[in-house]
Amino acid sequence: MMKCALSTTVALACLAMPKLAQATEGSFDSNGVKIRYVTEGKGEPVVLIHGWMGDSSMWGRDASGNTKLDADPLPGFRIIALDCRGHGKSGKPHAPTEYGAEMAADVVRLLDHLKIKRAHMVGYSMGAFIVGKVAATHPERLLSAIYGGQAPLIGAVKTSGSREVEAFAKAVDEGKGLGPYILAMSPADRPKPTPEQAEAYAKYLYGGKDVKAFAASGRSFKYLAVSAKDLARCKAPALFLYGSNESSAVKRGVAAARKVLVKSQVKVVEGTDHMTTPAKPEFGATIIEFLRSHKTK
Repeated sequence: MMKCALSTTVALACLAMPKLAQATEGSFDSNGVKIRYVTEGKGEPVVLIHGWMGDSSMWGRDASGNTKLDADPLPGFRIIALDCRGHGKSGKPHAPTEYGAEMAADVVRLLDHLKIKRAHMVGYSMGAFIVGKVAATHPERLLSAIYGGQAPLIGAVKTSGSREVEAFAKAVDEGKGLGPYILAMSPADRPKPTPEQAEAYAKYLYGGKDVKAFAASGRSFKYLAVSAKDLARCKAPALFLYGSNESSAVKRGVAAARKVLVKSQVKVVEGTDHMTTPAKPEFGATIIEFLRSHKTK
């Protein structure tokens, strides 16, 4: 269940897309941390929450100009995509205590900042954890919830994060480069890169980025956990959206969450896994269809 938001480092390149077209950029202070967001369109608000080590650009257009999710195919909706704290152009504290539940509180404060009472919320991976936390702590703020590539963390979570998170954080702590993380996460069924190749790839992926903030946010995932009782208070329509080749941990998490959110829907994208699902046209199309079907006005 604690599989990281972007299960391999390759996923970072796959999900790094240009920002929303014709979007307006803004920011606000969230309990001492700057939170940056972009907004586009008019109508019912939709808040988009990205995964670990990503940013709001994952919801924009790809290199071919194809829409993943923006206001063009969504007339009547106002799209709001934030950079979670520790990511993108938002503030980047280094203490794990500055993340966890604070990441969900950022979403609520964003709504308050924009004077929005209720919104549709769409999260991918870490973003799904965050949507789950908002659903449990502020159920009155959701019009609907889409959990992409993950499910809310239910019950006590003992570990700080997944194997991926811990390997990344350990490499950051040791301060000897992120090559060891690349090696640790290399698929067993593929040729392993040399240490030199791994370090070069790590510099390509993380050069200029605040890896200490990434490590701190990853280690805080357990503080996004919710109780089944609290999650059940959220009566907003819910959809679980993931690939058929997702990890067994994600599938178990969805099954557990559906026992709580008994009226929730599920859509499985055939032939995709954690890092490839968002790149499929079916991913965005499913989100758009769900939002349209649950539009309140």
